[in-house]
Amino acid sequence: MLFIHPMWDNESQRIGMRKCWKTAYLVHAYGELVGFLGLLTLLITVGYMVYSAIFVGFRHSMWWLLCVPFGIGIISEVMVQTSWVMVERRGFEYDYRNRVSSWVEGGQTVSYRYAQESDRTDAS
Repeated sequence: MLFIHPMWDNESQRIGMRKCWKTAYLVHAYGELVGFLGLLTLLITVGYMVYSAIFVGFRHSMWWLLCVPFGIGIISEVMVQTSWVMVERRGFEYDYRNRVSSWVEGGQTVSYRYAQESDRTDAS
């Protein structure tokens, strides 16, 4: 997925990753941003190539321009995959069925589950 990465399954997964390792979460977030910029670069490059083909004259060397957005997409994919490897080193796991994130911190397993307003109990 060079340019667009899958959405988080649940807030438990996203916030759990952030709580597990903030640096990995930032690498993931910047990787998604870089992917979006790569997609915009791809659209602009293709637009420029079409414009050149119609008004200026297309040269076969213009195909090399596509290396720029695809290079950006590869960098984006590497960043996102690196973030998952980083949190996996800390034992991060996400249970898709129960929507619970867990990881090891200080030798103990920490779990996180996002609770919406309707799931919480009101103590007042």
